[in-house]
Amino acid sequence: MSDLKEIFEKNYSPLCNYANAIIKDYNLSEDVVQRVFIQLWENKKLLNLDNPAPYLMKCVKFKCLDHLRSKKSHIEMSESELPDVESNSISELLEDDIEAVFAFLTAQLPPKTRKVFLMSRKSGMTYAEIANELDVSVKTVENQMGNALQKLRILLVKHHYLPSSIVFFSKIFNPN
Repeated sequence: MSDLKEIFEKNYSPLCNYANAIIKDYNLSEDVVQRVFIQLWENKKLLNLDNPAPYLMKCVKFKCLDHLRSKKSHIEMSESELPDVESNSISELLEDDIEAVFAFLTAQLPPKTRKVFLMSRKSGMTYAEIANELDVSVKTVENQMGNALQKLRILLVKHHYLPSSIVFFSKIFNPN
């Protein structure tokens, strides 16, 4: 039972962000993710998986699709319009997929690192502006950004959006 709790705690927030990027309603996103976990708990499917995150993402994607199909305001939505998550091969990210995957991956960063990363990449702030706003040194911001980028590369490989050679070569050329 503790394994299921650990899987839930690690994946709940990122999955909610992923679902929200698809259905654009955070409360409904939480409901979808909770239903996925309940269904998987009842079927005892999660405990036998080595890496449950890609499986969970697929389940959430299909629950979101079910939700969107059931809404009367959406006449048709095909599965191909949603972000695809492949667990066995490298996925090609389409422009529409990037926002959902970005939300899922950034939610897995440590809170301070995520804040610095989002201030830089989403808000377009310079390192100096971020340092000034957070009352830290520019060097601290640089370190947090380096950590964020390294962790995101690892997560992209782990979820099959990048080949593993990217992380290997980045460690060779950027040993810090």
